[in-house]
Amino acid sequence: MKRILIFAIVGLVMFGAGFGGGLLLGQSMAPKDENEIGQGRVIQNPGPIVSIGQFTSNLAGPGRHVLDCALSLELVEREGASALIQTPGWMTKIRSEIFMLMKDRVYDDLTSAEGTLQLAGDIKRSLNRMLPDVGGEAPIVNVLFENIILQ
Repeated sequence: MKRILIFAIVGLVMFGAGFGGGLLLGQSMAPKDENEIGQGRVIQNPGPIVSIGQFTSNLAGPGRHVLDCALSLELVEREGASALIQTPGWMTKIRSEIFMLMKDRVYDDLTSAEGTLQLAGDIKRSLNRMLPDVGGEAPIVNVLFENIILQ
């Protein structure tokens, strides 16, 4: 009986030491989460947002599918960016480029959030290549969908 009690106590002590050591090691090796409340999380305010209107386009591929969406562009926080985008000539080129990118899309690609984000990323890259830099930075930070309808 004493022998079983001794083995049980030694087993519990070993288990506790292993468990406690594992917790300490895990806490010291785990990356610090900077997004926790009270850690001084920094949230950047959005830059100027310019609505560029409604877009309706036929989609590529089999079937008769249509994409209808309203887009806005988030710009870098510089005065020149807003003036550049709102210049009538640039706005026409921007809208034309977006229509060309939409025409290449297939319905099945846009039915998921991933496909829609891919379209937004492609629009952003294409427009940033087309537009001149503003203060050494690309003028468009993000492409935002105000609404999107697939038919």
